[in-house]
Amino acid sequence: MKFSSGAILALPLLAAASHQESPLEQAKAQAQFWFDKISAYIPTPSKPHTPEEAAAKVGGKTVNVLALENWEETIRSSVKPTSTTPEEWWVMITGGNKTCFGHCGQAETAFNETAALWAFNPNAPNLGYIDCDDQPVLCNSWGAGPPSLWIMEVPSPGAPVDIRIKSLNATTTEVKTFTDLHASKDWKSKPVYEGYFHPFDGPLAKYGVAIPLGYVFWGFAVVPSWVFMIGISFLSRTFMSSRTTPPRRPADAAAPGARVRVGAPPGDAMS
Repeated sequence: MKFSSGAILALPLLAAASHQESPLEQAKAQAQFWFDKISAYIPTPSKPHTPEEAAAKVGGKTVNVLALENWEETIRSSVKPTSTTPEEWWVMITGGNKTCFGHCGQAETAFNETAALWAFNPNAPNLGYIDCDDQPVLCNSWGAGPPSLWIMEVPSPGAPVDIRIKSLNATTTEVKTFTDLHASKDWKSKPVYEGYFHPFDGPLAKYGVAIPLGYVFWGFAVVPSWVFMIGISFLSRTFMSSRTTPPRRPADAAAPGARVRVGAPPGDAMS
């Protein structure tokens, strides 16, 4: 069997073509590339904590690290069914470089040192801690910003939870700030928070949309602006192309009253 020289020269081209990706495979690879690129910019919405971290002892009073998965159960479980007085909770809202621009360190340290002082104080409140860098969805669902202190009076289930919010100065907050606030009960003179983002009794919490909204706000915060620009550009091009495309013309209808000729034309008949 003989092979022409042209067929032999074409063998390398055929081998290269067999290894070339199909258009579908190229599209999949391109989509995966952009998905990985966008995913690299998106942090996790809730950083998991170990059981030891969730109830960290700061050399004294237990500080409960609250997360998206456990915050309500942790707070509610402190209330005994037979209790007639509400449980007092002080929740420290803090953050790192992303949500507090690195300015929450002093207030956070003062809060932890206060917990150490309250180790043997039976009248000390329950202590909670939320880091908005680790729990961005939870902070967004509460509408909470660092550094601040959320003071809650949590009664038995079914009764409203009174919440008062005290903003903390990032540069002047110290242990005395917390001890004086607790001793004087000055926080009770602040108005009770009744906003939409109330984590227990607000309209968003009652209708079950607080957490979904927290995800939405978190998504807008972490998605790069160029992703929105690409989406807007794609939508605008799609809209403009649909407007500039001329409408399809309907097929021409047959002329009205056209007479249909039957048989051969005059003069073509066979004699």
